[in-house]
Amino acid sequence: MLSKTFTLKIAGPAGLGIKSGGQLLSKILIESGYSVTDYNEYPSLVRGGHNAYQITFSNTKAFAPHYNVDAFFAMTPGHWKTHVSEFTKNTLIFVDEDPKTLNLKKGKVLNLPLKELSTKLGSNLVANTISIGVAAYIFNLDLKIVKKLVAATYAKASDLNLTAVETGYEFAKDNFSKYRFKVAKGKKQKSPELYDGNEAFGWGFIQGGGNFYAAYPMTPATGTLHFLATKQKEYKLTVVHPEDEISAANMTAGAAFAGARAATGTSGGGFALMNEAVSLCGVTEIGMVYYLVSRPGPATGLPTWTAQGDLLHAIYSGHGEFPKVVIAPGDLDESFEMGAESLNLAAELQTPVIVVSDKFVGESSSNTKDLSKAKVKVKLGNIVDKADAGFKRYSLKTKTGVSPVSIPGTPNGEFLSNSYEHDEFGFSTEDANLSQEMFDKRAKKIQTAIKLAPKPILYGSDKAKKLIISWGSTKGVILEALKMMENEEDFAYLHIKTLWPINPELETITKAFKEIIVIENNGFSQLVTLLKSQFNFNPTEIITKNNGRPFFPEEIYAKLK
Repeated sequence: MLSKTFTLKIAGPAGLGIKSGGQLLSKILIESGYSVTDYNEYPSLVRGGHNAYQITFSNTKAFAPHYNVDAFFAMTPGHWKTHVSEFTKNTLIFVDEDPKTLNLKKGKVLNLPLKELSTKLGSNLVANTISIGVAAYIFNLDLKIVKKLVAATYAKASDLNLTAVETGYEFAKDNFSKYRFKVAKGKKQKSPELYDGNEAFGWGFIQGGGNFYAAYPMTPATGTLHFLATKQKEYKLTVVHPEDEISAANMTAGAAFAGARAATGTSGGGFALMNEAVSLCGVTEIGMVYYLVSRPGPATGLPTWTAQGDLLHAIYSGHGEFPKVVIAPGDLDESFEMGAESLNLAAELQTPVIVVSDKFVGESSSNTKDLSKAKVKVKLGNIVDKADAGFKRYSLKTKTGVSPVSIPGTPNGEFLSNSYEHDEFGFSTEDANLSQEMFDKRAKKIQTAIKLAPKPILYGSDKAKKLIISWGSTKGVILEALKMMENEEDFAYLHIKTLWPINPELETITKAFKEIIVIENNGFSQLVTLLKSQFNFNPTEIITKNNGRPFFPEEIYAKLK
């Protein structure tokens, strides 16, 4: 029987091309007709430490990387030790050590003398490309495709790396012929491009008309800053790296005030510094986007790992009470979608929009359509081209809570904008009645936001016995786990895309099920706390995890089973 889904992993110290080799292998698998999803781990070090890159591929849709590994490549001795729990009895473990000395009780340990082979080629940096050659052989990949992509990736050293791939392939043919996997043939891909979540968000920002992005580098959000910086000339973007997160947020608020479709990006610690700017946008009714890519806290926490611990931080960010929107992508495609939709929501609602991602979504890759050619609808909101004398920027005459706004320079469109409570023209006020009226006007945006923000998605039947509820990055893992279930039809899955304001539909959906399971990659189950605050919500079971690692399908499968 031909197997449809496989997982392979490359591990070793930083500086040996663990990530670059993994990404290249992902592209080769995509070109070979497979659906790919990957995940990388690395410590907060520039060089050294333990880095790993794992890829799950399938000739059907691969929603999330698996935990159990079919083939494992250690670039240097000892780098298999932290992964023993991922090995099964069938795992092929390639090491540059004597297999007899390792005493591994699971898997088949095979000697791959990477140091010897790469030294003969004149560079130890080609160990990763030698491993790609071995992987190409044991997974029955077309060597022509492999060599074409290797040559394109390493154009300045193509001869050396092509020789390395051939060396690995021939070594595998001579030594590992009886260990080849029976892999189902790939299919022609409708989704031929590889992106990570941060890139996808960046493409959504570009296609959504974004033209100003300011951010101070903070893992794991930095990828978007770097990506957009490379697109400045081509797409006429302004991308700024200021001195800190406070500057980034306020600079972005100023750009949005001036008419830019603007966003800033950071992780939890940086977002904490941006909280005053969130409130400023609330009272001045400036629509801008905050891209919050979470990692485990508190404080510096685990800076290169993942968690969903910033949900309530985002929802209750900023002092005082004012409307905001919090949305969360569950995968690569939703990262793109929300990169554009967040700008539309910010423009239409004139209030802060916070996109909560995390390291697992932001820095993991999968294949999808060519996002550089994707089209989205750009919505500009209630911008006036001409204003009458006495323009009321914060007009109370609105059913939606959204007043007309003018871009600086619009004839008769001048108004005041500062951090004080104000009247309809923007002049500061401490009048009790007017303050209440202005608060009530802004509060109307909550109902408007419910109508405009992304709706929850129900997978499966509403007649199923059990309902799984989650948000954000657990989406793919849950869908992959359900593929593994023999009784998949017993489960429905509710994926919540808008976390604030809460859509009343959620209460209606959840009441239809007797058993409810909530899955979150945090320790305190913040979604449960949130839903309990809005309606009578009592889940049957809560599954959480908070050790810096994402859920894997095998974990969810075991819990559901």
